[in-house]
Amino acid sequence: MSRIILGPCSHLVLLGGGKFLIDIATKAINIGYIVEIITSPRHMKEDISEGISFSSEIKKINAYVMVTDNIEEERITDRLKSINKKAFFVSLGAAWIFKDDYISEVFDGKLFNLHGSRLPQNRGGGGFSWQIMMGNRFGFCLLHRIDGGIDTGEIVEYEEFIYPHICRYPVDFMDYYISKNIPFMLKIITNIFNRETSFNLISQSNYFSTYWPRLDQNHGSWVDWSLSSAYIERFICAFDDPYKGALTTINGKLVRLKKVHVNYQDGAFHPHQRGIVYRKGPGWICVALNESSLVVESIIDNKTSKSCLSLINIGDRFITPSKDLENNYSRVVYTPTGLKK
Repeated sequence: MSRIILGPCSHLVLLGGGKFLIDIATKAINIGYIVEIITSPRHMKEDISEGISFSSEIKKINAYVMVTDNIEEERITDRLKSINKKAFFVSLGAAWIFKDDYISEVFDGKLFNLHGSRLPQNRGGGGFSWQIMMGNRFGFCLLHRIDGGIDTGEIVEYEEFIYPHICRYPVDFMDYYISKNIPFMLKIITNIFNRETSFNLISQSNYFSTYWPRLDQNHGSWVDWSLSSAYIERFICAFDDPYKGALTTINGKLVRLKKVHVNYQDGAFHPHQRGIVYRKGPGWICVALNESSLVVESIIDNKTSKSCLSLINIGDRFITPSKDLENNYSRVVYTPTGLKK
């Protein structure tokens, strides 16, 4: 087992975006770090919670901020080189692919990533939504080196935890993840602030690795009504808050579903009944599935973004055309400026 010595560090450089980055930056400043943030145009356009943008929150903290779609831009490279002997570099959802030689030259070989699930079994993106779909409640605080591959670098430090059952949607997983990872990261950056600290490095074995592709709520969120009740419930939950919801159609209209749960009380239905609305109440409908039914409490018109639950009647049927289901299997690629069309 090899070791790495980090520190003493006076600068903390955070690369990426999101609420967690804002929280860590704020707390690191309180420790005494000089905080620098490198982010992308894509992150600057994103909301970190309802009605609150990353770009507005980043202005509230005392940090030097650079925005770029090209991490190898000369002004970025020059700045990183000038502080690489005294800085701790951490990717928090960074939008760029880092090359081996660039990591070695610019970051002095010490660029790290915070990953939210077990490695090497869960490499790739879309972490919380994939966890919900797979029914996986094991969470990780995991810091690893970035080495030019996709989540392949040596593991520096990790802690495992369980997401409680009250966590149903990606926003729940994110909030709980942040609550666990803030003390995890604070312990690390406190230990290396102005002093040397040694860490054991754990190599990853490709023999046990798996890869999870990125997800997109507009291309990969189509509901397949032929699948099991439990999976349909998890699938729709995976695209619930903070996302727009899972896609399907009813009465020729494109809609998004949120706030669902399986109901086993009414038993199984014939395959020819699946997708049919068979009961309606105040603020909910019941939809026939193979082994049970699905209670739906939120149906949103994709065009107007308004609720259309009251317009749904008994006998109406949810259908997802096969051509749209094929989009669930198309590759999603994000660039620093956004989704690649």
